[in-house]
Amino acid sequence: MYRDDDFARTERAKLLIDEIAGLERDKLAHAAADRRLEDAKRELSTLQSAPSPPAPRPPGIVTHLIVFSVAAAATFAGYTLLF
Repeated sequence: MYRDDDFARTERAKLLIDEIAGLERDKLAHAAADRRLEDAKRELSTLQSAPSPPAPRPPGIVTHLIVFSVAAAATFAGYTLLF
């Protein structure tokens, strides 16, 4: 066997080890991305299925009458004090 063959095999083995290590890192990164994707989908599903709070009720006739009465009283008091 030639010395060059051992050197070539050693270099090829180093390249394969580096390639395997890189692929394993990519595989782990992909698994982490898949977990993040599943978490995001689950959170979105939770947000979409949660009931929205009820809309506030618009002011009724009683509220309008009270506001009108207070405004009329303030206007009358101001008019009376000026003249």
